[in-house]
Amino acid sequence: MNNPAGGTAGPGQVITLARRSAWRREYEMRSGRGALGWLRWQPGRRSAAQAEGRGIGLIELATRRRRVVAARVGGAEPLATVDRERGGPVIRAEGHALRWEKTARGNHWAMRDQSGTLLAVAAFHGLLRSSVQISVERTMPEETVVLLCLVGGYLALSELQYKADLAAATAAAAASAG
Repeated sequence: MNNPAGGTAGPGQVITLARRSAWRREYEMRSGRGALGWLRWQPGRRSAAQAEGRGIGLIELATRRRRVVAARVGGAEPLATVDRERGGPVIRAEGHALRWEKTARGNHWAMRDQSGTLLAVAAFHGLLRSSVQISVERTMPEETVVLLCLVGGYLALSELQYKADLAAATAAAAASAG
């Protein structure tokens, strides 16, 4: 995946993060033009993942104290951060501050700046597999889109996993009480 990116991503382009296996939390990121990268949670860890994207290389994503940090492996400076602030999470990447906002019922979000929506994100959870579909709303460099899709995918899939764990715990509690 260490191919140089170049190029741009434009409005209407759809990027998908699809789970490769029902047993491992590994997702392949693809667009109509082919593979763009992957995202994989470390076994037994809910708050740490590794990813690789075209043009950005290998990165680690981790949640610590309600903050998500995406940084190159062994790198000191983060590529992107997500901080919980008044009004919702804020993604800081490449000198820009973007809002991560819930846009509809269910699992739909958007990354927005002061000029409007950059990416629209929809996550889906089936019986054994989950996926994320991301629509590019504005023309941006492909490297930026890949980084934002990995961060957005991490946030969306973490939320799906949290909801699945909560439902399982509720079902277990109901079963043991009855």
